Amino acid sequence: MNRNIFKLLVAILIVGGTIGNLSAQKRRTLETPNTVIYALPQTVLKVDVVAEKTIMKRGPFADYAKKYLGISDVVNSDGVEWKLKSIELNGIGEVDPEQFHKITTSVDYEPSLIALTPEGLIRGFNLKKSASVNVEKEVMKLSSEEIKMEYGKFSIDPIIKYREDTTYKVVETDTAFIKVPVLEKQALTKSLEEKAEEAAHQIFKLRKRRFKILSSNFEVLPPDGKAYEILVKELAKLEEEYISMFVGKKVSIQKSYQFSYSPKQGENGGVIFRMSPQMGPVEVNNLGGRPVRVDFKNLNVTNQLAILPTAGVNPQSLIFYRVPGVADVTLSNGKSVLLKKRMAIAQFGKIAKMPAEVLLNEDYSIEYYPELGSIKEVTK
Repeated sequence: MNRNIFKLLVAILIVGGTIGNLSAQKRRTLETPNTVIYALPQTVLKVDVVAEKTIMKRGPFADYAKKYLGISDVVNSDGVEWKLKSIELNGIGEVDPEQFHKITTSVDYEPSLIALTPEGLIRGFNLKKSASVNVEKEVMKLSSEEIKMEYGKFSIDPIIKYREDTTYKVVETDTAFIKVPVLEKQALTKSLEEKAEEAAHQIFKLRKRRFKILSSNFEVLPPDGKAYEILVKELAKLEEEYISMFVGKKVSIQKSYQFSYSPKQGENGGVIFRMSPQMGPVEVNNLGGRPVRVDFKNLNVTNQLAILPTAGVNPQSLIFYRVPGVADVTLSNGKSVLLKKRMAIAQFGKIAKMPAEVLLNEDYSIEYYPELGSIKEVTK
């Protein structure tokens, strides 16, 4: 019995010693310094633009709109016009190529101490693991619509006419040759004005029929309200197609664009894109458009901020973060102000530092705003 108790005590001591060794290995001093590179962000302006493209098509009977319909407001030539419909300004954080930093740790180092975004921007230190959600924005692209107006597609009159001409055919008889009159039918293409006159006639016929239906002036009317509604709508649609042959067509579509601009410390602004009446929003180097500028008024909110001196301290043992600046941002198209917004601009502020020794206590965590590089919170 004593021998069994002795064996049990030995087993407990062996297991306890093993657990103690494992605990000691969880936090250990590394012989080789470990360096991680991270980046602070710069604020990049994203301008989302919605522009409307209007395609204008001249009707084939435009020259006769005044004569047959009394309409003078017509599309006189084919063309394209662009107009700005909406504009939105936002700032996002992107890697600042001038703000890459190293942090070197050789004591109690754990790979999970530092958290980065996929681009290498700092998210924080000692953060609890959390699943990141990638939200993709669906962008719908609208293609240009080709506008065609063909009279023959919906005309109820033939596009050719027939003319009877009298010709003479020589017929031989027993005694002589005589001329016999013969009627010949010739197919002729109608002139443009003749087609315009017929189209105008159909317009007035359609209006008359629609009026008679609306005033219940037909002997046989549609059987129910739905059929009544469809019939009136189709008559109006057909009339609209005929009228477009005179006044032309205008079709508008909207397209979305996005332009980027990276503000520089000390600058007042610049051209972010150009707006062309024929091509819509275009890049800065396309001189065919009118410039749309972005201008900054730096409010200098960090001018009085005192940064603690760190002379003689190894930069790799420091944690860097930003204290963002604030600016009034204006988008303008010539003298026309399109948008005004007050925004935080990371690179208009200052770079601050703290000793990396704060990371030795794993109970503390530091979380950044990845889009600005500023500290969000320090928690225990």
